[in-house]
Amino acid sequence: MDNSMRIQINALAEDIIKLFDIPMPIDDMDMVVTKLGGRLQEDEAINCYSDGIIEREDLNYPFSIKIPYSQSENRKNFTVAHELGHLFLHMGYMINSDLWESSRSMKFYRKGNSEMELQANEFAAALLMPKEKYKEILDKFSEDNYVLIAKVADYFHVSIDAATYRGKWLGYLEW
Repeated sequence: MDNSMRIQINALAEDIIKLFDIPMPIDDMDMVVTKLGGRLQEDEAINCYSDGIIEREDLNYPFSIKIPYSQSENRKNFTVAHELGHLFLHMGYMINSDLWESSRSMKFYRKGNSEMELQANEFAAALLMPKEKYKEILDKFSEDNYVLIAKVADYFHVSIDAATYRGKWLGYLEW
């Protein structure tokens, strides 16, 4: 994924946060999905082939996201945010009506390292850890050039790896 795509994805996530008045940090991903018009379900049947699925099969909701019961809360947060990345970026929800219409039979699974998966990961990171808020929290939990990354991760309800990679991609932490 090139830098211009990364910038566009981050801007989209920021717009969605503002448009839907999503509080930071996100404490309740179910609330976010509901605000967007969808439904979040835990379904152990998907555990064997994916961390999460987004689809448009439910007639009562524009979309539904399914995640397994067995994921940690931090993993669930990132998985749901990742699936929301597919919703906006690859299904065109609220952005591209032609793409949205053509996505009726599509399902996206959180699995692999394709370009779409990398884009959905970028969206998830940007939604859960917006750039300005990330910098504010990073500064709060930094002492003498040492970052307490576990505290940053705890604040945003994500894994240490997710918080670390976000800081690296934003240029705040060294690779």
